[in-house]
Amino acid sequence: MLDEIKPRFIVMFEPCMEFIRRVEVYKSSNPNMGVRVYHMVYTDSCEEHKYLAGIRREKDSFERLIKERGSMLLPILEDRRATENDAMIKTISSRVAGGRREISKTPSQVIVDMREFRSTLPSLLHASNLLVIPATLTVGDYILTPEICVERKSLSDLVSSFNSGRLYTQCELMSAHYKNPVLLIEFEEDKAFTLDMISEIKTYGKPMNKYPPKKKPTGKPGAGEKQDYKPPSIQSKIVLLTLTFPRLRIIWSSSPYSTAEIFTDLKRDRPEPDPVKAIAIGAEEDPEAGAGVNAAAEELLRSFPGITGKNVKFVMSKIRNVRELCEMSLTQVQAILGVEPGKACFEFLHRGERSKRLGA
Repeated sequence: MLDEIKPRFIVMFEPCMEFIRRVEVYKSSNPNMGVRVYHMVYTDSCEEHKYLAGIRREKDSFERLIKERGSMLLPILEDRRATENDAMIKTISSRVAGGRREISKTPSQVIVDMREFRSTLPSLLHASNLLVIPATLTVGDYILTPEICVERKSLSDLVSSFNSGRLYTQCELMSAHYKNPVLLIEFEEDKAFTLDMISEIKTYGKPMNKYPPKKKPTGKPGAGEKQDYKPPSIQSKIVLLTLTFPRLRIIWSSSPYSTAEIFTDLKRDRPEPDPVKAIAIGAEEDPEAGAGVNAAAEELLRSFPGITGKNVKFVMSKIRNVRELCEMSLTQVQAILGVEPGKACFEFLHRGERSKRLGA
């Protein structure tokens, strides 16, 4: 409308921010016309306050945008052709055999445990041109090479794994079957990370109660003995873990995006893993353990008292489903788990039945 009429004088009865910006564009496009704009607004009226509030809101938006742009990370835009050329160069073996180079046509792949597909990391690995192979792994969460096995933990999962003792078993299995075991710890990207914040995380992991609780010292406060026993901090637990497993490497990642880049760097110029061997590792005692195992049922069995990561495969080989375990007698459960663990598991499964019968 402004380009068709070509007005030199514009009178506005109600100030409108959108139309004012269009008038500014029209005025700058026609500098020789001398366009003049008039606002017919009462002083200290609601229309004036509304107009000034709109200007203030627009100013704050621009200032916030400038601040965010100043601290924003610059994305690295790579050319698609260059990426494909680099991938082709990586597949060329650096060893010259018989005077000619060998080209490997096998794509770079990562073996991922089925339970890890609840997170976003497998999709990010697929987006970074890695072939994601799902499998039911007994040892580790990600198999990058025949020698590198990665166990991925979030901060809350790290605390609960330390309290239940499961992390020790996982590191023990990784160290026994792989040359380079890796513990990957991910923390949240939008929060500042310190080791002190781990102590504030609440965990619902149950202690295993393998050892009797320590007795409090009975000495007087002046005798040099402490009255209150403080549990070890997360720093001391990590130090003890690295001392127990010297070949274990700990990697800290700020987000799943950083984890995908770390995996790509670790796989560079290394051989690809074998899915059949990765599934068979740790499941030699049970040939059927591997593909086809109900992961949800296995997690449920691990939460029962008396069932740990060491005997869960044996329990799964003795029962067909969880319902069959619940319908067993105390003697049958003790025959599978032992006397004390079987009694603890049986009492946990049948807790409350006696009170229901008495009430009936």
